[in-house]
Amino acid sequence: MTHYQYRDVDGQYRPLLTPEEVEQLMVHRGNLTELERQSIQSHVTHTYEFLKRIPWTQELQNVPIIAYGHHEKLDGSGYPRGLKETDIPIQSQIMAIADIYDALTAGDRPYKSGLPVARVLKILQQEAAHNKLNPELVELFEQRQVFAILERPLKN
Repeated sequence: MTHYQYRDVDGQYRPLLTPEEVEQLMVHRGNLTELERQSIQSHVTHTYEFLKRIPWTQELQNVPIIAYGHHEKLDGSGYPRGLKETDIPIQSQIMAIADIYDALTAGDRPYKSGLPVARVLKILQQEAAHNKLNPELVELFEQRQVFAILERPLKN
C-alpha cells in the first residue's frame, strides 16, 4: 500500500500512506496498535514496581501483589502475567470487577461517555459467563449494589 504516491503542493512525491498509517489501519480490534497496547498495559507493572518499594504495614503488605493482578482474567487471558484463577488473589479478582465498572461508567473521560449502570452490569455478567471474572463476586457486586456508593456524594 505504501507504493502509491501523490505529488504535494511543492511537486514532491510522497507516499499516500506512511508505514505508521498502514499499521494503524490494519488494527483488527479496537484502535490501538500492538505497541500502543503494550505501552498502556505496562501501567500495571509500573504500579507494582512503585508499590513494592513502600514499607507497608503487616496488614497491607500484599497491596503491591493485589494491584499487580487486577487485570488478570480467570481463564489466563489477562495481563501482565497471564495468570489463571487459582493464581489470582481474591482481592485482585474483586479489584478487577471494581476497575472494569469504574472504567465503563466514568463520565469524565475525554475519549468516551460513561455507560449506564444496567449496561455495565450486563457486561460484567457476560465477562463472568466467559470465565474472565469470578461469577460469584460479580453476583455479589450486583446484589449488594457495591457500586451505589459512587452514585451519591461522599460525606466529609
